[in-house]
Amino acid sequence: MKILIPLVLSLGSIVTTPALATDKTSGDVDFYLGAKTGYLYTAFDELDPKVPATFMIGIQQSGFGLEFEGTFVDMDENNIDFEYESYAIYGTYRTSGEFYAKIRAGYLEETLKSDTKKWEEDGFSGGIAFGLEVSDAFTIEAGYTVIQADLKYFSIGGNVHF
Repeated sequence: MKILIPLVLSLGSIVTTPALATDKTSGDVDFYLGAKTGYLYTAFDELDPKVPATFMIGIQQSGFGLEFEGTFVDMDENNIDFEYESYAIYGTYRTSGEFYAKIRAGYLEETLKSDTKKWEEDGFSGGIAFGLEVSDAFTIEAGYTVIQADLKYFSIGGNVHF
């Protein structure tokens, strides 16, 4: 009997947790951390990007949010190695539901550097993502971001919500 009561209570809480899970657009403040990767398209034929890594921190309430994102990727051109990094802050809007769409627009600063040269730019960046709430604490997203006119990012990743 000492084991049965905690077991029944534990199973009951596990079974009812999905029913009690709140929608991420319910009005509660939602913090999240994310990581993604994908394919970085560049209009420069000679510039060959490797696999990018992106890390994100975000907050949202009632569908509206704010994300800070950093993207890092190695590139090469004619046997010259480059390092690309960008930092962006986006305003976001996310639709409600288990399957959702998210649009984002914001400001981005980027740097491309080699051993001998360094280029820096800043400006507008925007994109769209489609996602799935796997659980109350985890979402998966596939997205498309225009970093600049000749640099686009197709990505897939996950977010852990707190």
